[in-house]
Amino acid sequence: MRKPRNADEIADLIERFLNGASAYPQEWNDFVEHSHPDKALDTYRKRCDLLDPLVNCPDPQDPKALQELRSMVQELRGRSHSS
Repeated sequence: MRKPRNADEIADLIERFLNGASAYPQEWNDFVEHSHPDKALDTYRKRCDLLDPLVNCPDPQDPKALQELRSMVQELRGRSHSS
């Protein structure tokens, strides 16, 4: 079992997914399918899980869902710099 990701690491993972540059083929699925022990950070995972069918598909990806993922990256980066 890996150590849970912090806010910056989750932001990086979402960004890699958006850029089609995941660290390994199942990285996104592993993230959305496994709960995070920090309830605040798990809410981001749950939001990504809800968006998954709209963005984790051949194409077209849903533009609003992609924008929501981008805004989550900004929120997560803001969290890690304010703490």
